[in-house]
Amino acid sequence: MIDTALYVQFGSTLPFQQSGMPMADLPAAATDILTWVDDQRLLVVATGTPLGAVAFRVEVTDSEPQLEKQGWDEWQEVSVRFDIGDVRLRDLDADRELLDASLVDEPGRYRVRIYATGRDSGIELQEAGDDLVERYLMHLWPESEPRPATPLMRLQ
Repeated sequence: MIDTALYVQFGSTLPFQQSGMPMADLPAAATDILTWVDDQRLLVVATGTPLGAVAFRVEVTDSEPQLEKQGWDEWQEVSVRFDIGDVRLRDLDADRELLDASLVDEPGRYRVRIYATGRDSGIELQEAGDDLVERYLMHLWPESEPRPATPLMRLQ
């Protein structure tokens, strides 16, 4: 599990990539929260803020959790596949890992659901330790076959 403040990278992103892969190219900006680039084993979270910290929590479960509707503005899902159980937050400008913890411990196919709130707040330059307005919760669970991505869904 990951539960921390993460600093947003260039392009309002949080890029998570399987370790050992060549430096990734960021996908074109989209209105989605989640983008999966299969050949780069790259999962990109698009943030609302271009600069500063956001609250980020990751939970890996054995099966699909129920949809959480309380306290979140929007959600989205994608299917991903990692060849190893080491997937880290990357600084793509400096080509280095920024987080000691991995998203997953085991290789395989996962379904990823992310919840977000505060993406449209317009608040910038929040620091770790502040009461962070922009928050994310990511759930990952094993899946046997990939499914199409879920479009960005509003909860309110």
